[in-house]
Amino acid sequence: MKYKKIVVITVFVMLISYLIMAFIPVSSNKVYAGQLPAGTLSRDIDGLDDNLYPGYKQLIKNVQAKHGNYTFLLYYTGMNWNEVLATEYQGHGRSPLNLFQIGTNYNGMWICPICGNKAYDNGSWCCASLDALAYMMDPRASINEEDVFQFKDLEGGDVTYNDIARVVSGYGAYLNNGEAIQAIVDASNQYNINGYFLVAKIINEHGRNGSTLSNGNGYNGNYIGCYNYFNIGSTGNGSANIINNGLSYAQNHGWTSIRASILGGSAVVKESYITKYNQNTLYYQKFNVSGKSPLASHQYQQNIMAAQSQGSSLKKYYSNLGVNNHVFIIPLYENMPREISTRPNQGKANTISYENGVIQNISTSLKVRASANGTAIGALNNGENVKILQRANTQIGGYFWDLIVSEKSGTYGYAARIIGGDTCIASKGSTGTSGGSASDVQPEPEKPKPEPEPEKPKPVKPDKNLETDIKLEEDIINILPDINYEDLKEKYKEVVVQNSKGEVITSGELGTGYKVTIEEKTYPIVKMGDVNGDTRITVADVRIMLNSISKTGEELKNEYKQAACLKGNKTFNTGDVRYLLNHISGYDFISL
Repeated sequence: MKYKKIVVITVFVMLISYLIMAFIPVSSNKVYAGQLPAGTLSRDIDGLDDNLYPGYKQLIKNVQAKHGNYTFLLYYTGMNWNEVLATEYQGHGRSPLNLFQIGTNYNGMWICPICGNKAYDNGSWCCASLDALAYMMDPRASINEEDVFQFKDLEGGDVTYNDIARVVSGYGAYLNNGEAIQAIVDASNQYNINGYFLVAKIINEHGRNGSTLSNGNGYNGNYIGCYNYFNIGSTGNGSANIINNGLSYAQNHGWTSIRASILGGSAVVKESYITKYNQNTLYYQKFNVSGKSPLASHQYQQNIMAAQSQGSSLKKYYSNLGVNNHVFIIPLYENMPREISTRPNQGKANTISYENGVIQNISTSLKVRASANGTAIGALNNGENVKILQRANTQIGGYFWDLIVSEKSGTYGYAARIIGGDTCIASKGSTGTSGGSASDVQPEPEKPKPEPEPEKPKPVKPDKNLETDIKLEEDIINILPDINYEDLKEKYKEVVVQNSKGEVITSGELGTGYKVTIEEKTYPIVKMGDVNGDTRITVADVRIMLNSISKTGEELKNEYKQAACLKGNKTFNTGDVRYLLNHISGYDFISL
């Protein structure tokens, strides 16, 4: 039996290695280089331009050399690195976007020089410095065997009761109990979300032995029997405020059992983060650079270490279970420094000098930007006090751009100044030091970019055609990924559509396993490529197909099997997998 398992795993590893090589486009002998449009997901590691994205390629290859069954996908954010940092570096003095827990390993340059030793949250958290932010956000600093799991694709419900029982066996009774274990398994399968990720997130929120928000005992006599396993809605200043808000949220949503809390919280994470905003990795949930919502908004938590620590837990769980096939999604930023961001020096003091100033002669408001003449990230009002971290002595776009932070809102960025004009920041004539130098917070000047090689042309996506994109057969109806309810309604006029739960829908996306009634006959819907029935075509479908082929996962049957047979055959194989990946990457498009 053991020998048989080893053979299966070996075959699977060889299969993945073959697929990784096979997925590289072969239409040109020339290595593809250059930038791809923002929002593009690419598998082309070899074609990554090291001048535009320094260091990524070699780091990925170093990991792949040790783990041939790791699949890496590149996500082109289209975002400027310096602007990303500045946009995340906000909320000083009020509610910083990034905090770290005070401890012996996190001192010195970890501490924000603007906020100094000011305590936040429950009094044990400090605002993270720009150095710390750069270190935790720079993907290159985490493309290694230990930290890369914060980039793991979180979709996929493939856990059993025994799997979860094993990984929680060393934790407190709040998690190591039958109700919690079964709820995690059910949530994973119901919402197609990684079960080990759910465990890691719960432990990150409540620790080894649980907390007031997870024990069901209420708080100060209120909220007895309420549970909030994911700390959703648990925000505020001070422990009491945080606990009350979290338990109130649980009560309002009917989370009056462990099972209800885990299922309900998992649904929020899946629908509000993964599905709606493509925050399908731990990294994207902490640092929202998916492009589906404004930068630095809709982030799960302030803890700057969250993605890394939860990723380490994921790695441990998978290692203990002997699971080694993973998909990682790596974000690419524009204008990154050649040097990889390093861990802040905890033994060096982090202070910064500043000049007191005030906004004046502003009729409405003065925009604060992430870079000189860059993206607006806030606004200052007339008479508002600021700290001037660096005065500009050269003009960009007709303005002097001073690096400032607002004393009222904590907004950090660049404000325009016109000497002798209507808009200016005037000095109050006093200076101070807060507990770095100005160079610690000044973004690196943009480097001139090399001329990119011509882009490898992608095929033009065909226009929607209801005559060819919907195929009604004797006992089933096949549709292409772009076909929705409105399209069926337009073609067949009188239709009744039910989702996988049997609920009648009247708009929106369709999924494999849905049913449509046309002229009193009901047909199962097969959405080509949607092998898990969640209405979307993603790498989660790729994973399910690979697991089915290698017999390491559940066998696909009926309409779900037909959704995987993209080449028109009665069975599917690695050729269908390549076809699906090409569709996802935009190098080919599924047809009927």
